[in-house]
Amino acid sequence: MSFIEIKNLKKKFKNNVVLNGIDLNIEKGDVIGIIGPSGTGKSTLLRCLNQLEIPEQGTIKIDGKEMDLSSERNKTNTQELRKSSGMVFQQFNLFERKTALGNVEEGLIVVQKKSKEEARRIALEELERVGMTAWAQHYPRHMSGGQQQRVAIARALAMKPRLLLLDEPTSALDPEMVGEVLDVIREIANEGFTMLLVSHEMAFVRNVSNRVMFMDGGVIVEDGTPAEVFTRPKNERTKEFLSKMHMLENTPEYYI
Repeated sequence: MSFIEIKNLKKKFKNNVVLNGIDLNIEKGDVIGIIGPSGTGKSTLLRCLNQLEIPEQGTIKIDGKEMDLSSERNKTNTQELRKSSGMVFQQFNLFERKTALGNVEEGLIVVQKKSKEEARRIALEELERVGMTAWAQHYPRHMSGGQQQRVAIARALAMKPRLLLLDEPTSALDPEMVGEVLDVIREIANEGFTMLLVSHEMAFVRNVSNRVMFMDGGVIVEDGTPAEVFTRPKNERTKEFLSKMHMLENTPEYYI
């Protein structure tokens, strides 16, 4: 039995089918890079797993416990899912009136009901992990985009998620800030976190992931090792996409 099993996940917006029966097994420690053209359901997949979008159908099983993701779900399932997963967004989504420390503490106190002292200890540990200890008492408006995203990653990690969801974590950053965030993500991956990473940084996905999924038209078209997907893709649609992205053997991991 896999660590996480997702079955028959379906989501549509009006008449537009965005996810068309996604089945996905995730092993503990998997870092799965999800690539594909815009509008193909990559971000929606992550949002459904965190219950920010409610699919018409689908279940998720984590450590043997199965939960309904659809509109038939109950609030207990939603709370359990959000405790089990942490999400890092494109736009940081930090509280502007809270410091970096306050942002990381918030979920620990409100959701996990930890004491102020314990929440602060955990928050400081996670800020140190992402290299933001010196900025603990600063507000988001005083930070660069890269620094804000590192705080957002610390906030997600502080909740000790079984599954970390990263939705285009560098897409809103200035080019010179991309590298610092990707370095943090690499370190987290090396620590054994289970991750689903949606990213347009193709070379980075290839380097940091142990599995790569190519999505198109709301389905998983290809799923394999980075070498299989990037150098020996079986599906013509995958080949066409990677050709347009100019993925070459000697492409650097990321540009700064």
